[in-house]
Amino acid sequence: MTDADWETGSANSLTVFLNGDAISELGRRGEPIRDDSFLLLFNAGEFDLEFALPPAHYGVLWTKVLDTTVPVIAAQDATVFQPADLVAVPSRSLQVLRRD
Repeated sequence: MTDADWETGSANSLTVFLNGDAISELGRRGEPIRDDSFLLLFNAGEFDLEFALPPAHYGVLWTKVLDTTVPVIAAQDATVFQPADLVAVPSRSLQVLRRD
């Protein structure tokens, strides 16, 4: 993003990729630290939005693990997405997808 993008008052959405394979710190014994990778989809606006998932080199399957508009997502009800799928995110909510 450019500086102008960050300063735009109308920017109400953001996607953040947390790469569990790219943790630069080492563990207590000097071993590499690895974790799950996540995609966070923020919609702070007053309208529902669709987010396009990133290309396959970020992940070939994504499972929804959190949706702030749903009290609990049961494992059997978890939605799975693929690269370039569109994910509907209701207004003023957050969804978290885990890379599988």
